[in-house]
Amino acid sequence: MAELANAPFFVALSVVFSLIKDVPPLTLASWRLGTTSVLLGAAAIAQWRAMPRADQRRTLQQAPLLAASGACLCVHFGTWVYSVQATSLTHSLLFVSATPLFLAGGAWLLRQPISAGELAGTGVGAVGAVLLATAAARSDAEVTVVGDMAALLASLCFVGYLLIGRRLRKWMPVMVYAVSVTGLAAGLLCIGGLLFEGSRVTATGRHGVFGWVSPSYLPYVLYLAVVPGIVGHTGFNTLLKYMDPLVISLSCNLEPLIGSLLGWAAGVVSPPSAMTYVGGALVMASTFVVSYAAHMREKQHRSPAGGQPGLGGEEDGAAGEEAQLLVAMEGRSEAAARKGSGRVGDSASSEVAVAAPALGAAAAAAAEPGSADTAQAGAALASVASWDRVGSWSRPEQSPADEQIG
Repeated sequence: MAELANAPFFVALSVVFSLIKDVPPLTLASWRLGTTSVLLGAAAIAQWRAMPRADQRRTLQQAPLLAASGACLCVHFGTWVYSVQATSLTHSLLFVSATPLFLAGGAWLLRQPISAGELAGTGVGAVGAVLLATAAARSDAEVTVVGDMAALLASLCFVGYLLIGRRLRKWMPVMVYAVSVTGLAAGLLCIGGLLFEGSRVTATGRHGVFGWVSPSYLPYVLYLAVVPGIVGHTGFNTLLKYMDPLVISLSCNLEPLIGSLLGWAAGVVSPPSAMTYVGGALVMASTFVVSYAAHMREKQHRSPAGGQPGLGGEEDGAAGEEAQLLVAMEGRSEAAARKGSGRVGDSASSEVAVAAPALGAAAAAAAEPGSADTAQAGAALASVASWDRVGSWSRPEQSPADEQIG
């Protein structure tokens, strides 16, 4: 562990991977994720037992999404560990930090809700990440295209991991989600090591599935499992319930600045360079800019004048418009009921007065997408289908004879 104590904290994860380069990348990644899963297992079991039966069944039904998230995490770690060993540390850190660009660019290309402020903030964060990676990592390793592309693929797979996690973490307990996904990723990486790297279940050392228990590797693997694993990834999984994946991916790029300051305070590394401060300031600024821009976009959508669907999707926007329509019709029907005038007479006024409460209930139900009471909205609308835009009941045209009889 002497090398680890002298390693810069701000690239500690990558440095630890590079310090044990004799371990094949897939096997090393499986050690890291497998140990994290074991340490979190007891907490996951406790949360699972505390879940309502309905949520337990729902979790089992979401097995395909959990499997997809685990596959993304598997490819992310496998390709990133390989990139650390195959290219320079600078390039590995730089390309793996491209996740915010993929998130923002993908949202823009797919015409999903994203504001100009969020795009601009992402660009500022990308510049900061370049400065941090350049200032933080020093390596004599030769740069390779294969290693660079592996780091870029790791960044792309992290996008899928964040987006799926954002969807499931809205209701799934964090430990249940983390152990399910991390355990699956560890199992897939272990199989990859057995198939492509010559690892063996009974072997010890760097080619053993459980070789991490060796005294020469155990301190490194425990550090990777506890600090980057539990504190880092599990912390991000917790925040996915409350924060946008774009903000979280930008905050991941703050690791170089925060780690370097902690290492300097502990007296194990030299003071951060000026480029580190500049890059860190840009990443911090980008995080705040994107957070504020996303908040303003959602606030504008929630207002009556908002015309774009928010993060909830088109269903929420349609439900909001329907509720606003019903409320407006309710007000007009109440006004007509009070007037009770026109050629419709008292009978029409009575009909409108009866329809008004139904419209009020339907408006409240429509404000909650997916509610069973939302069906009332359709019935209420049907009951006032003949209500025209000027507040009168539409009647079939009367013949002259009918008018004379009237």
